[in-house]
Amino acid sequence: MLEINGICKTFAPGTVNQKVALQNLSLTVKDDDFITVIGSNGAGKSTLFNAICGTFFPDSGSVVLDGKDITYEKEHRRARKIGRVFQDPMRGTAPDMTIEENLALAYTRSRVNPFAPALNTKNRALFREYAARFDMGLEDRMKTRVGLLSGGQRQVVTLLMCTMVTPRLLLLDEHTAALDPATAQKIMEITKQVVAENSIPTLMITHNISQALTTGTRTVMMDSGSIMFETGGEDRARMSVEDLLAKYKENKRETLEDDRILLS
Repeated sequence: MLEINGICKTFAPGTVNQKVALQNLSLTVKDDDFITVIGSNGAGKSTLFNAICGTFFPDSGSVVLDGKDITYEKEHRRARKIGRVFQDPMRGTAPDMTIEENLALAYTRSRVNPFAPALNTKNRALFREYAARFDMGLEDRMKTRVGLLSGGQRQVVTLLMCTMVTPRLLLLDEHTAALDPATAQKIMEITKQVVAENSIPTLMITHNISQALTTGTRTVMMDSGSIMFETGGEDRARMSVEDLLAKYKENKRETLEDDRILLS
């Protein structure tokens, strides 16, 4: 379980470039949660993910994972427990290394001796079998450099790297936004399958409101570095895109005009 307790973050304080990025934000992610996160550009969505991952430390508040305070734990240490897939398909992988080499790097997280060879015959077969489950043709390209793959294939490789050793938390940072609609739908199907099979607590940023209301278990809307609205259960199931936009207007007292947010 992830517990975020009143975190605040201001960049460049006391200067003309001062930016309040997170304002007393609190959120609990239970072990069976798949939470979609929406909000206009600059609402603080990716900044929240950065705080969880340790890209920066908050000015105040705490981040607690499975009962352990990780607020000031180094980013590389958190990466052993937190998986993150970015919007850019090239982030999170080594593009000049092959698929199997990238998977081997991720697989070493589960090994007692991380310096032991991860690319032996047994593991190569394991990686190929795992990749074949998602019908993206990866199993026949295991010796292909990741930089030569399509955007959808690269995102699947990144997702596999994040989940091959089941993380305690998975962060999906608009991971289908750079893909064409058909590929994005396929990646979402794979994502739901992986999350469900491994029971991974998940936070997913999306600009697609319809997708936000039909994916996972809960939806939170962010604005100005804080959570302005949250819905789940039967209330969310009955909610339409128009209802959610009305909730934004009600809380913000203005309409949501970000043209990146899709209305269908």
